[in-house]
Amino acid sequence: MKHGGTRPLSTFRLLLRSFCPADADSCLKKWASGPEVYRWISQQPMTPQEVSQWLSTANEAYAAPDTYYWAIVERGSGEVIGEIFVDDCSRRSRRCELDWKLGSAYWRHGYATEAAAAVIAYLFSLGFHRVQAKCCIENGASARVIQRLGMQQEGVLHDFLFGKDGQWHDVALYAMINTKEASV
Repeated sequence: MKHGGTRPLSTFRLLLRSFCPADADSCLKKWASGPEVYRWISQQPMTPQEVSQWLSTANEAYAAPDTYYWAIVERGSGEVIGEIFVDDCSRRSRRCELDWKLGSAYWRHGYATEAAAAVIAYLFSLGFHRVQAKCCIENGASARVIQRLGMQQEGVLHDFLFGKDGQWHDVALYAMINTKEASV
C-alpha cells in the first residue's frame, strides 16, 4: 500500500480539500467554536487564536504523505462547514480510523455521510483494507451516519472516554472491510 495523502475530493454538494489560513473565519463561524460540535469528544471548542495557530501549521502537516485531513466545503456557499480526517493509521495492517466534525447547522442533511463516503472510497482505492470509526453510544446521530456508511458495529469499549460532564462514557467501535480489493 502506498499512501496518497490529502487529495481534493468532490461530491455532488461538497468539496473536500486541504485547509489554508484563509479558512479561519469560516471555521470559527461554522463549526470550530461551537460547543455542541464537541459534546461527545475529548477536545474543546477552539478560540480564534487556536484556529489561527492550527491553520498556520497546516502546510507542514500536508507535506507528509500519510496525512489525510480535509476541510469539508459546501459547494453552494464556499464555506468550510467541518473537517474530516484519518488517524490511527497502520500501513502494515492497512487500516485506519475516520473522524469528522460538522457544524450543527449542517447536521441531519447528509453532509457527514457524503463526505465520509468519498473519503472511504479514496482510502480503499489506495489499498486500505479496513476503515473504522468510533462514537459514544449516547451519540445516536453519529452512530446513524456510521451505519449508513455500511460499517458494522464490532463492539463496545467500556468507560473509554472521560466526558466533559465528568462521567465515563462507553464508545461503540464500527468498521468496514474493503471486500473489492485485489488479493495481496
